[in-house]
Amino acid sequence: MKKNFSILFFLFSVFTFCFSEPIDSYYEKLSDVEKVSQLFLVNVEGKQTYRSVEFLDDGSPVVPGGVLLFSYNIGDTPEELMSYIDSIMKFCNDNAIACPYVAVDQEGGEVNRLGAITSVLRSCKRLSDNYSPDEAEIIYGLQAEQMKLLGIHMNIAPVAEPQIEYNRDFLSRRSFGSAPRTMIYATKCVRAYENKNVATVVKHFPGNSNTDPHLGLPIISLSQEEFDSNFLLPFAFVLNGGNPSCVLMSHAIVEGYGEKTPVCLSSFWIGEMLKNRIGYDGLVISDDIFMSALADNGYPPEKAVVQAVEAGVDVLMLSEKKFLQTAYVLIDECSKRPAFRKKVDLAAKRVLSFKQKHGLLDEKFKARSIEERMSDFRKAYKAGQVYEK
Repeated sequence: MKKNFSILFFLFSVFTFCFSEPIDSYYEKLSDVEKVSQLFLVNVEGKQTYRSVEFLDDGSPVVPGGVLLFSYNIGDTPEELMSYIDSIMKFCNDNAIACPYVAVDQEGGEVNRLGAITSVLRSCKRLSDNYSPDEAEIIYGLQAEQMKLLGIHMNIAPVAEPQIEYNRDFLSRRSFGSAPRTMIYATKCVRAYENKNVATVVKHFPGNSNTDPHLGLPIISLSQEEFDSNFLLPFAFVLNGGNPSCVLMSHAIVEGYGEKTPVCLSSFWIGEMLKNRIGYDGLVISDDIFMSALADNGYPPEKAVVQAVEAGVDVLMLSEKKFLQTAYVLIDECSKRPAFRKKVDLAAKRVLSFKQKHGLLDEKFKARSIEERMSDFRKAYKAGQVYEK
């Protein structure tokens, strides 16, 4: 037994070295701005040809670690979206910049950024009402195939919050429904996308109230026991059963645990609960740092980004198109506190490891031709159209 353990440990050590050493080498070649930029997931301009909107004093363009597409970034046809995403990669190749991963909110139903470009994707509630878990997995798998062919690496979905009276107004049909139903369907959703190499972002850990965080600060006043059974248990089930690439932190305050800090800024919720108690080790993403839930309640962006990284967040989501000034806040904090710099370094390397998995650190990222991808896309689209209940 000892001998077998030693062999496994040796193989693990070799794998870890082979995997992490190139990331470390790559990372050391980056400037401070390039390093910190890896932590940002931000919106971009246009839908035809990508261009950077921020530049350093020497004229060098600045590109975030990830780009978040909204509906206005998405053209009328699959070919247009493919071409736009290809232009992002070409821009980075031409300027010797690490290509960003491309993310989109594609929950289904109301939150459906891709609209009619992909096959019909119903809301979580409608899907769980009308399809079996196995059928849902097929539907999500076909959607994932189409997203991958379009050039998308990350889907900021699914919602893994069960719907109860406490969050019904906010979630509506974005939830799969009851806790048991949510655990089953959200896990199926995660597996379907991840199996097609489209990263999932389980959200919004560990839950929300009926207050929309875009407008105010959600406060969850359930007892610890009520909170655990209605929120924490379903999330733990999905995070462990589905093994998603990422989890998105909510802006809520959970009073039952005696916490007075929004979850996305809390080392208790990220470090103790998510990582230690649940055992999650994927990327941790904040919800939009510019939301009123934070900005209007004592956590302006320049304060929130520091506190979020301090708490264990790897990726800072910004709905704004410009992030450089916020990045300088982190760089300044790194210069003051070596311990904080270590946290930034760790987060940036975790993002780069994610990019490596998706082939984005190749010297010259090159996608298959649009014609080749469209041939496969049409097949997945046609298969997806079968499911239109």
